[in-house]
Amino acid sequence: MARFLKKRDQETGRSPGSLIFVGQQKTDTPRLRLIDYDQEMLKDDFIDSLDTLSACTDSQSTSWLNIDGLHVPDLMSQVGNLFDLSSLILEDIVNTGQRPKLEEFPDALFVTLKMLSLDEELGRINAEQLSAVLTGNCLITFQEKPGDVFDPVRERLRRQSGRLRRLGADYLLYTLLDCVFENYLKVVEILGERIEEFDEEVLGNPTPDLLEEINLYRREMAYIRKAVRPAREIILKLAKTENEIITPQIAPFIRDLHDMAEQVVDAVDIYREMLNDHLNSYNMAVTNRLNDVMKFLTVFATIFIPLSFLAGVYGMNFEIMPELHYRNGYFILLGIMGTVAAVMLAYFKKRKWI
Repeated sequence: MARFLKKRDQETGRSPGSLIFVGQQKTDTPRLRLIDYDQEMLKDDFIDSLDTLSACTDSQSTSWLNIDGLHVPDLMSQVGNLFDLSSLILEDIVNTGQRPKLEEFPDALFVTLKMLSLDEELGRINAEQLSAVLTGNCLITFQEKPGDVFDPVRERLRRQSGRLRRLGADYLLYTLLDCVFENYLKVVEILGERIEEFDEEVLGNPTPDLLEEINLYRREMAYIRKAVRPAREIILKLAKTENEIITPQIAPFIRDLHDMAEQVVDAVDIYREMLNDHLNSYNMAVTNRLNDVMKFLTVFATIFIPLSFLAGVYGMNFEIMPELHYRNGYFILLGIMGTVAAVMLAYFKKRKWI
């Protein structure tokens, strides 16, 4: 399946808001996890019935509902009905090829972006779509499969101290986004360490394997860039929002997150430029090496032109050639040929051609 664009054959001709899953199914059965908390209590349970979700709408505490698995339309439809979510939001959630974006509603906020992970063995970036709906005191997140970068947030929730337990669902959304961008930085830094090592290798030993690795990292950096640049736009819009669902005390944290987003984008752009420079340096190194080989072959061939001429002259079969009867003619000719070669080498060296 294409990484940069998802096939949308099933969506062709469908009306807007149709719940058609787009992407690769990554889990067999959807999993629902509800974390309900305030300063005094914390409940963390995996749930089987949607009836339990009424806690998100009725409770005065903060609730975080996480759903792993987007491929069951009936489940998405039931969640949409329970939380009064627009069919267009649900359509974006089940479309895993959706471009990262932020949409605001009078009583809700919708965010979708990519979570990245690095397969260090293959040097390949994997992306998973994360969607979040903030409504009142409830945050609903949708992921393609179990496993994410939010374990530090869950650990902070288990501790009774800290502002995460005191503040509302908007601060919870901020902490999740903060984890996503910190992971962006981590992935870019890991790739960047290897990219910076290319300098000496490109100039010292430009092998075909190195060229293949450079092209691999260029492709992966382009894939990261596709995720992080629109994600930065989301944070910028979030920092400027006047939606009352984002409380004023969260604004400084959002601005700080925007600084991190800028840092991630800058790092990606810098490493992309470095990779382009490495590719140019590789081509120059290979060209210089080829030029050295061609120069050697040219000098070698040039020296042998007069030697071949002399050998050709005395290789003719004319009967009357006085030099053919010299007792030391063979050695004299070899001496002349050696002298010609030495003189030509000295001349080339004087002209700095070799």
